[in-house]
Amino acid sequence: MPVTVVTMSLPTYDLTAPPDAEAVGAALDDVICKNFGQDGEREIAIRSVSLIDHPTHTHDSLGEVIRATGTDRYDPERKGPLHEAYDRYGVELHVVPCVVSATSLSSAMCDGRTFYGTTESVMAEAVSDFYVGPPVDRDGVPLRIDLLTIYDLAHLEGIPIPFHGEETPPLSACRFRHPDRRSEAVLGLIKVL
Repeated sequence: MPVTVVTMSLPTYDLTAPPDAEAVGAALDDVICKNFGQDGEREIAIRSVSLIDHPTHTHDSLGEVIRATGTDRYDPERKGPLHEAYDRYGVELHVVPCVVSATSLSSAMCDGRTFYGTTESVMAEAVSDFYVGPPVDRDGVPLRIDLLTIYDLAHLEGIPIPFHGEETPPLSACRFRHPDRRSEAVLGLIKVL
């Protein structure tokens, strides 16, 4: 199945000040619905990536890696944030499981909180988390979402994590159901310029 690649321009989405998570999130929600929604509902998983975490890559080169391998975790020597906490469970990806249609995007795991208030936008919550999370969870700088990988949720297997509390399926910590066919899980990529 061909991978859909979408490029969108969000020139006001920069980190010189806290981003307008609601506006950026709404734009991202919309492009996801338009490109991955259907007449009925479809289960997908969204993985947000910042190029800051991949300094040797551009949108295009990292996109090619993901299309070829199914993941942005191409370097077995590179350990992500909280690696020690998740590695023992076999976690390969952290995603936001969603239901998408041509007109809506929702996720049971999103609670509607952002750094400035509440939202109904799945991606506004992600934009907010990328801005406020890294300084807290890895003593790093705020991150911009530069690339979204859209997965077919049926190709991922959720992994229960004891310290995630009462998270119910679909789960955010995942591994590929078919490790030898990871790239088949990728429905598309959204390059956020």
